[in-house]
Amino acid sequence: MSYKVLYRKYRPSNFNRVIGQKSIIDTLKNSVSNNTFSHAYIFTGPRGTGKTSTAKILAKAINCTNLKDGEACGECENCLNFNTTPDVIEIDAASNNGVDEIRELRNNITLAPASSKFKIYIIDEVHMLSTGAFNALLKTLEEPPGHAIFILATTEVYKVPITILSRCQRYDFKKINRVDLINHLKDICKEESIECDEEAYEEIYALSEGCVRDALSILDQMSKTTARITAESILSNYNIISNKNIEELLNATVQNKPELIVSAIDSFEDAGTNAQKIIKKMIKFYENVAIQIKLGKEKRYKFELLNKLIRNLNSCYVDARINENVFTMIKISFLELINGNSLVDNSSPHPTVSTKIPEPKLELKREQDRETPPIEEENKALSLSEIRINNCFVDVNKEALNEVLNIWNNLENKKISTIVVQNYTPVAASDKYTIFTAEEDSLANLFNIKREEIEKSLKKKEITTKVVAITNEEWIQQKEKFKNNRIKKIKYEYIEEPAPKDDGAEMKGQLDTLFTEKVIEIS
Repeated sequence: MSYKVLYRKYRPSNFNRVIGQKSIIDTLKNSVSNNTFSHAYIFTGPRGTGKTSTAKILAKAINCTNLKDGEACGECENCLNFNTTPDVIEIDAASNNGVDEIRELRNNITLAPASSKFKIYIIDEVHMLSTGAFNALLKTLEEPPGHAIFILATTEVYKVPITILSRCQRYDFKKINRVDLINHLKDICKEESIECDEEAYEEIYALSEGCVRDALSILDQMSKTTARITAESILSNYNIISNKNIEELLNATVQNKPELIVSAIDSFEDAGTNAQKIIKKMIKFYENVAIQIKLGKEKRYKFELLNKLIRNLNSCYVDARINENVFTMIKISFLELINGNSLVDNSSPHPTVSTKIPEPKLELKREQDRETPPIEEENKALSLSEIRINNCFVDVNKEALNEVLNIWNNLENKKISTIVVQNYTPVAASDKYTIFTAEEDSLANLFNIKREEIEKSLKKKEITTKVVAITNEEWIQQKEKFKNNRIKKIKYEYIEEPAPKDDGAEMKGQLDTLFTEKVIEIS
């Protein structure tokens, strides 16, 4: 028999083997036991958290003729033929996302099941369906035949139309927590006779980011690489930096040794290490140090400037997807904090650092901040994005949103400058403003940088609107705030946008001083 990789071999086959999703599993088991299951479900959450596996387990349990405490028996004819039955149809929406495929589904759904109680459709990555495909699915999903059940799965639920979501029971899968995932890995290592150090489990968990499939893939690969899996072997194999490297960078900063900082970060870049993974691991490590400072367990460093280091690195992380010089920015994040700005806590002298270095004058920055010319006294702290969100809510309406959606989803080239249209979704609009959402901060920032080009492209399509982008998480907060204000009858008032700064003239004047006014002719 051919070798089966671990993530396939240990894919859960019943509810009890699904890890880290207890509340969801208990609810589904009860609904199957009591015969109160829905005609449509949507499972959403990060990759590798059990969405598709749970969908198959649920389908198997629904058609089982001999249920045992909400679990499929595994012995009846429907259970034994589950993998080959024509009554469970699994569709990959990533490759079958057109309206024709959904119309074919709609035509076939009226046919009765061949041998099972129900005909079950599992649509994976459902957010990949086109607008026309969603529209074709909508009516069938609302009033399916009595023998049909839909189970939709997606990692990007915000891309699924609200009309689809409102017709499904929604279950949000979460990342697997550290304890559950490490215990799962230990059970598999015991079963497979794989030797693995305790520290290695921690590194696998950090690399997988709570994704079971990724964790098992790492474990599988490392078991073929070395007789005993260690933290060092994982770090070497996946070309990532260790906590020791990160602490050495912090100590080099404390000891005012810029040459060590530069050489260390250059070595990471030369090795081809992923910048985002480096930054993410640094932030996590320094976060733990900062917490230990506040708990009184770490006396070597000062919280204020460690906090600044984390903020600097977070800005680098946001820029990593669009900035080719991200390693330079990482260096600057550290170098900015040396030459008198000590990270050491003077109350507990570091053995290699003089305690006579003066504390940085943190208030100086705040005084500079006060020089920002006010927009209005009550609104001077608001950013342009916050002002545009506020102004959109003044007369937000569905008709304006539908108009923008129609144009946005049908843009011919699907790209504006460096903006990929499908990465953004219009979520609210008024006659003058439109709010878009993006999955990540970096995408939202890129959109806002290019907002003028986007507005010009929309104007060519006869949509005159000012645009702003925020993350999905920020949109949820803004939407809740809007609802609460409506309930409390608090009205939104227009805020005048600040006049754009003309930095070009000033910069041109500075550049002109670099050159002579004489023209040099070359014959």
